[in-house]
Amino acid sequence: MNIPINIELPQIWLGTFTKNEWNSINFIVGANGTGKSLLSNELKTQLLHNNYKVRLLSAERLSGFEKTSYSYYSSSSFDRGLDISMFNSYKNYGQQYGLSASAFIILKERLDIRIKIEALLSDLFKKTIRLVEEGGYLKPKIQNIDGGEEYALKEQECHGMKEIISLLTFLYDDSNNCIIFDEPELHLHPQFQSFFLNEIRKIAGDPKTECNKKLFFIITHSPYFLDIRSVEDLQHILVCHNHQMPTFIKADDLDEQDQYVLKKFLPRFNTHHKQFFFSPNPVFVEGYTDQQIISLLFEKAGLNIAASGSSVIDVGGKDELAVFYKLCNLLHINCRVISDYDALFRGKLRECLCNSEIVQQQFIENGFGSNISNCIGEIERLLIKIGDALNSNTSENESIKKIVDRLHTLYADKRKNIETIKDVILLSLYRFKDLIEVVLPDIKDEVETVLAKHNRYLECIKNANIFIIPDGELEHFFKALPIDYLNITQKDKLFGAENDYILNINTKEKLEDMYSDILPLLKSSVPHVKVNILKHVKYTIIDWIQKVQNAIARNEIKDLQTLKSNARVEYSTFNQILECRDGDFTIQADGTFRCTIYLKASVTGEEKRITFSDTTTPRDFEI
Repeated sequence: MNIPINIELPQIWLGTFTKNEWNSINFIVGANGTGKSLLSNELKTQLLHNNYKVRLLSAERLSGFEKTSYSYYSSSSFDRGLDISMFNSYKNYGQQYGLSASAFIILKERLDIRIKIEALLSDLFKKTIRLVEEGGYLKPKIQNIDGGEEYALKEQECHGMKEIISLLTFLYDDSNNCIIFDEPELHLHPQFQSFFLNEIRKIAGDPKTECNKKLFFIITHSPYFLDIRSVEDLQHILVCHNHQMPTFIKADDLDEQDQYVLKKFLPRFNTHHKQFFFSPNPVFVEGYTDQQIISLLFEKAGLNIAASGSSVIDVGGKDELAVFYKLCNLLHINCRVISDYDALFRGKLRECLCNSEIVQQQFIENGFGSNISNCIGEIERLLIKIGDALNSNTSENESIKKIVDRLHTLYADKRKNIETIKDVILLSLYRFKDLIEVVLPDIKDEVETVLAKHNRYLECIKNANIFIIPDGELEHFFKALPIDYLNITQKDKLFGAENDYILNINTKEKLEDMYSDILPLLKSSVPHVKVNILKHVKYTIIDWIQKVQNAIARNEIKDLQTLKSNARVEYSTFNQILECRDGDFTIQADGTFRCTIYLKASVTGEEKRITFSDTTTPRDFEI
């Protein structure tokens, strides 16, 4: 449906966000602090101007029930019920501030809605609701169908039940035809999130053509609420960012092949896959074993990739890798791809590389020209030339014979197996380059050219956040079991053994040593944040050093005991992070002193010893 929306939020982004085409259900996602709630408030205003009857339910919607400090609710505590004399105020200020307090008023006034909700509570949660008027107050009471005492909804209890009742009430209330839900998942278990979304779908539609339908905008951090059933649904997901306008996929952004792959993939598009909508830096890998092993290696290496907004997501195929990569580029999500060596030669990922302006620019700067496909094609031709030479080789060397035997099998139907032949040759060159050059001196130049160009190509590709394992696939770097690099089989068995192997590595140093051939590539593929607590502790220590120096200058400290008891030094407070022990503080009659303190391991990870004196300049102090 056509609804012209033009939003400016100069405190969040520059420029004007514009979107005219909307679905009956629209999703707004993004990391914390990207302006989603501000966007929703402005969206409400513009929807009202477009003659929609809008109800915004903010993330603070239960405050109308629970926060008696709010001026408009100070005369009524939810423990005793809702003041009937203030019903109009509840309605007006609930509408204005996105609060839910009027939900029970609607239930009191609308028998049809109350019956619907009573039926749902009974069938889904085995509970009944009763609205009781006592002394001028409306008091909701809940009881288990199977028995037990009836109880009133309390201020700090039953958040989930209050959420369920209020969400359903506004969903069924026909006094609005457009609802903006800000984090509807709050206090709800995943199954009810899915149920509630299904209830939304029953009602969703164009209210201007069907009077019983409603328009929805859902701001969410939950993959359970991000329900994507068609390619069209993708076009109505708004992704909010820091310092740039929200992005969305336009109808003409995806070609027929993209849509074909997506239609095939969407039936298995699960909550794990949907993480990329909420992650500023998702990392895509081909399969679940890659995801498990890489995530485990990151964890064991002490890389907190989640802190930088990264998560490792398996997509189930090379073509899917390409589609996810393209979706992220369209949505301005800074994704990464880690793929096997063969991605350069086949599938949609190769197509993405060939169409990437970033990659093209890198190729030009490295002297490869602007036609990426031709550059890759040159490597392929050289690989086949080397393969032809090896296939005819009669060397008795065991490693060469193994390669030749494999090639004989493949060359039996060269046309059918051409891609596999290229794979075998590239793998062999990385492992036995020198040996191959010895037995085939006539193709030494081709060998050198292939490896040099391949490595340079991969460096170019890294600038587009695509990281190719140059000399194989992840399994080639497994340590637990021996692997036939030319023909890897029983991958599940290999995965299980490798997973256990990594789990049993006790130190970061050993991990770095054992996986020195693959960890650098994996590390370079993700932004990772190391929380530097020492940087922040430093300023606290400087503050305390100044306090000690000043107290000694005022002759207030004579020994360790007076240092610890001096009010202005505040040792009892700073003792939460540092300790000064007997014998670690000495002071002379002239005021010169030397003090040793210990930063506690509970703060810094390991105990650190620090010494300062009267000559220490606090601003120059370093830990």
